[in-house]
Formats: sequence, C-alpha cells, structure tokens
Amino acid sequence: MRTFIFSIILSLVLGISAWAKPPASAFGQLPNIYDAAISPNGKKLAAYVNADDGGYAVLVFFLDDKDSKPLMASMEKGVKPQWIEWANNDVVLASFWQSSKYRGTPITSGYLYRLEVSTQNAGVLIKPKDMFRQFNNRVIDMLPNDPDHILMSFGDTIASAPDVQKVNVRTGRYKRLRRGSESIQDWYTDRTGTVRIGQGMKDKSTEDWRLTIRDANDDKWRSYTDYPGLDGNENIYGFTSNPNEMIVGRYAGKDTLGLYVYDLSQKSITRKIFHNDDYDVKGVVLSADGSDIVGATYVSDNDEVELFGNREGALDQLRQKYPGYTVDYVDSTASYDQVVVKLSSASDPGALYILNTEAIELRLMAHQYDALELKDMGEVISVRYTARDGMKIPAYVTIPPSITSTEQLKNIPFIILPHGGPYARDTKRFDYLAQFFATRGYGVLQMNFRGSIGYGKEFEEAGRKNWVVMQEDVKDGTEWLIEKGYADPERICIAGWSYGGYAALIGKIKNPDLYSCTISMAGVTDLKDIVNDMKKYRFGRITARGFLKGFSDKDDLKENSPAKRADEMIGPVFIAHGTLDQRVHFDQFKRMKSALKKSDADVTAIEFKDEDHFLSNQDNRIKFFEELEKFLEDAIGVSEFAE
Repeated sequence: MRTFIFSIILSLVLGISAWAKPPASAFGQLPNIYDAAISPNGKKLAAYVNADDGGYAVLVFFLDDKDSKPLMASMEKGVKPQWIEWANNDVVLASFWQSSKYRGTPITSGYLYRLEVSTQNAGVLIKPKDMFRQFNNRVIDMLPNDPDHILMSFGDTIASAPDVQKVNVRTGRYKRLRRGSESIQDWYTDRTGTVRIGQGMKDKSTEDWRLTIRDANDDKWRSYTDYPGLDGNENIYGFTSNPNEMIVGRYAGKDTLGLYVYDLSQKSITRKIFHNDDYDVKGVVLSADGSDIVGATYVSDNDEVELFGNREGALDQLRQKYPGYTVDYVDSTASYDQVVVKLSSASDPGALYILNTEAIELRLMAHQYDALELKDMGEVISVRYTARDGMKIPAYVTIPPSITSTEQLKNIPFIILPHGGPYARDTKRFDYLAQFFATRGYGVLQMNFRGSIGYGKEFEEAGRKNWVVMQEDVKDGTEWLIEKGYADPERICIAGWSYGGYAALIGKIKNPDLYSCTISMAGVTDLKDIVNDMKKYRFGRITARGFLKGFSDKDDLKENSPAKRADEMIGPVFIAHGTLDQRVHFDQFKRMKSALKKSDADVTAIEFKDEDHFLSNQDNRIKFFEELEKFLEDAIGVSEFAE
C-alpha cells in the first residue's frame, strides 16, 4: 500500500520540463538573504545579505524611493549571522557570531553590529573592557517605547554574572539596572520593558535551577517556590500585555508541548493560548511594537506560524494563491499593512517579498540563490516507513529532477542523509545539500529518527535514551528503500553533517555491505572524547552527563565510536572538518584520519583552516561541494539520472 501511495503522490508532483544541472559551486554560495526586518514606519527594509566577497553585509533598502540605491555596510569574513532588527527608524542592529580560540579551546563569541543609516556610522555596539566575554549580543528587550535604548544582558566586571544593562543604540554607552549573578543566565521582561524574571543554574555537576520573579506592582523579588506549580527550569516564553500573565510551556496531559498562561496574581494556570496535538510549540510571535503576543510557531513538515485574530487572513490568502509553497512570516509594520514574507518550497529556494496586506500584492526584494532555479531541482515527497519494532518514522525523499514518471523509480543510486543534532529534525524545506545530491542524479532519503524534536515527548525521549535506536532507524530506512525497489542496493552512500556524519561513519562500520561509500562533514568520531570536550565549557559537565544515553560502559562507548573501529572501514570514505569547529572539535577529525590509515578504505580527507562547524566561509563551502562531486563520481559512478 505504501508503494502505491508513494507512486500516486509522485505522479501528481512530477512534471516534464527541461532542466540543467547547476554547477557544484552554485550550492556553495551563501544565501543572498539570511534575515530581514522592516523599519517601524515601513519606509526601510534591512537585510543580512551575501556580499560580493562571500562574506555578509547589512543592506538597507529605501522602500519609499524605488530609484534610490541601497545602503550597504560590509562585515568582516567569518561572520555567522543570527538576526537583524530595527532599534528605531534610523538604527539597525544585527546579531552575529564569530569563531576563534580562547586558551586553546575553540569558541564562538557573539556581538551586535550597529548601522546608523542617517550618518552611515557602523561598527560593533558593545565590546568587553579588559576581560574576555563571550556573549556581547544578548538582547532582553528592544524597548519599542524608548527608541534610543535597548536592554541587554552582559557582565561588566564578571563575565559569568550577566547584569541587566540599558544600552544607548547610537553610542553604546550603558547603565546597569540590575546586578547579575553566576546562577542567573536569562532575564525576561514584561511587555512594558520591566525586568520581571531571572532564571538559571549553578555551574556544577548536578542541576540546581534558580527562578526568581518580581511582583508586578512593587520591587520585591520572590523565589518560584512561592508560586505553586512552577519549576525552576520552567519553559518561559515571556508575558502577555497583562503584566501578571506569564506564558509557559505545558504538556497538560498531552504528548506535545503547548503555550499556557500562568497568572502570577492567582498563582495558577488560567488558560490555554495554543496547543497542537501533533507537534510541539516552538516559540511565540510578537507584535511589531513588541506589546503583545500575536501568534505561535511550531514545526510540522515545515516551520509553521499561526497568527491569532485577523492577522492570519492575509497570509492565508497568500498560501491559497501559491499552493505547495511555505509562506514564512518574517516581520511587519506596527499597523500590519506591510508584512515581510519568504516564499519557498522544498524544491524552490524561494525569495523575500514585502506583502501589501490590503491588496495582497507582493514586491520582490531578492531571491535566495541566483544560480539555483525551481526547474533544476528535485521534487521532495513526505513518506513514513516502518521501523523494526513497528514505529512509524517520518521521512523525506528527494527525487532527481530528470525523473518524470513513476516507472523510472527503480534502482536509483541513493544517498542516505540523517540529520545532525542529534536532537534536531529535518523539515520539508529547501535543503541545499539534499538538492545537490539530487541534481547529481541521486535519490536522497532524510529521516527523522527517534530523538528528533517536535513530534512529542515520547518520540523524542525514545532516541535520547538510546543512541543505538537512532542508528537502527537509519538502517531500517535504507532497507525500506531496497525492499521497495527504489534504491539500487549496489549504489547507496550514507552521508551526514555533525551527528549525521557520526551516523554515516558508524553506519558503514556496522553495516559494511549495506553502503557503498561514506561521507562525513564535521562528524563525531570518538564518543568519550566529545564528552571530555564538552566539559571544557561552562555548564559542560551538565550537558555531557545527559548527552550520551543507551551505552552500558566504556567498552560499549568504544564499540560505537567510529575512530575506535576505523580499521574495519572499507570502501571510499570522505571526511572533512573545520579547524575552529566548536561543536565538534577538530581533533575528532584528526583521530579518524589517523585511525583510517590502518584500514582498507580509500580515504579523501579535507581540512578547512579557520573554519567553523557550518562552513560559513563561502570559498570553503564551494570547495566542499566541488570535492564532494568528484568523490561521488569515483565512489559510485556518474548517475544515469544526472543527464
């Protein structure tokens, strides 16, 4: 039955059209636009854009003057963008990360970039004085009613004890409003900009959460123990327009997480805001002026935004106008007359637009990728396969664009592509890595194995408690493809990034006859060592303690570490890594590369100097795809579906 359904869906989505294989370098290009924000008065649009040199820049469009030239402020290479916002109608703030080393340990440090449009003055807003401070970009509140200031969280004397600071967005001068503590990492304000909550834990081997709450009508702070039903590690999403109404995450008897109101004056949960029965809530959407909660986000096949009240109407009309496309809410003016949206699909990288909500008219601002077109991409289909114990595993299959009929769905060379994290998930969105493989004539299977987030507590915990189960779900997906006749069993390669790279390496070692080749980018190779690396960071012992589950002892860890079993590896192997990777240290790559010398594998090993976990440098990303294409052609041959 699943084969029949799969074929019917495919026949509906596939069409016959001319296509051309994009060069590998096209997939290595950084996206044209990473994030965008519209000014409060609706006259300007600021965006994180890919500069000509492959780095990032802040670009400001003047919307009320179509003939004016945009203003661009370039940032140095190696910047990893995070978000962009308007502090007022003249000042843009762009949060970013950079990779470096501190005392020999790779780190990422965050900063706020400021661009003053009227004067064109630009630079980092806050820099640490005579101290090392990793986080210089934590904004607590944009203070929409005070356009000259924002609230930030950083320690001025003790980096690990972040104070609440009121910062001038033009000068960078600041004033401390509340002294920090080493046991408080996060501060929350209500919708008036008043600091109301401090939350965190002490850095030690056992969790010791602290949650302190300020009364709405005075300056008294109370422990969460004064509020029945609250926990120290409460999931907090902020406040409604009522300063006594705190928004918290609750399961409320369901398997998924929803949004609820805890009334601090009544000391109880008083109502539900949002709860999806199938998917966990991800976050809240604020109004443009920050005064209230106007929606919620969650992830189904795609990132979904559900706006409350009449705000959803314009986006719904847009979705009806463009069926099959995801309409992402990005930003809006306070009056909601203009909304910044991104339209994309799993086969179309999409573009950024400004939507006139009255006329439902779109104004194109920029395409995500100039060299990647819809007609050249593969179709993506949602499927579910049955794991060995009967669990249904959600997954996505990307089909080479040359396939135009269901009769061609036989003996296709396939790439098995488990996601990273491992506690993350894939969605039915444009995936440049999957599409790269598809345009080379390979089918791609991406599965959300148990442990993937968003499907509820039971599904997530099943993987968190046992890493081996996650590996088995990946193998079961591969065997499902073979049983259905979709995949050529002699031409299946397993690939991945980060945890996905680990899954690829250990998958090949444990199942040498199942996969013809192996690809690991920034992959974990030594489980014991990655736990030791975690302990080098603050709160690392707590993170490390709950990271690896399902292994009985040191021998079991060794049995599931690719670097410890590298001598068993056979066939073509591709490994690559950045030297400044904080998430998976570069020594994981070096261990694997050295250990593979004792194997019969044909190894391609690439080092990217001064590179992070994500290949943020465009030149490195281009090289990665060009080398990957050569590897695949040698490993499993040029696909007959690539022409």
